[in-house]
Amino acid sequence: MGTWWWPFGSKNEADMSAGSRIQCYDNRDTFFRCLEDNNEDRSKCKALEKQFHKHCMQAWVKYFEMQREKLKAAGKPWESPNMEGQNGVRAPARP
Repeated sequence: MGTWWWPFGSKNEADMSAGSRIQCYDNRDTFFRCLEDNNEDRSKCKALEKQFHKHCMQAWVKYFEMQREKLKAAGKPWESPNMEGQNGVRAPARP
């Protein structure tokens, strides 16, 4: 029958349904906060890094890490850009 082609990364990668996406964001934010709190010492954040990689697709991990590096280069701290999850920025209330 041949090899089945899947255009969206490995079938073994994290599922990105709404619940899984929130889990990805929360793990990303927790890991990035750990790095900031520990002067970028990844050895102190290994378990959190593992969870970040486990719950996010690799393309997302790469994108989020590049995004964080750009903020660091600009002298800005990481702020969660999403409105979902425990670390999310809440949308302003509508009048």
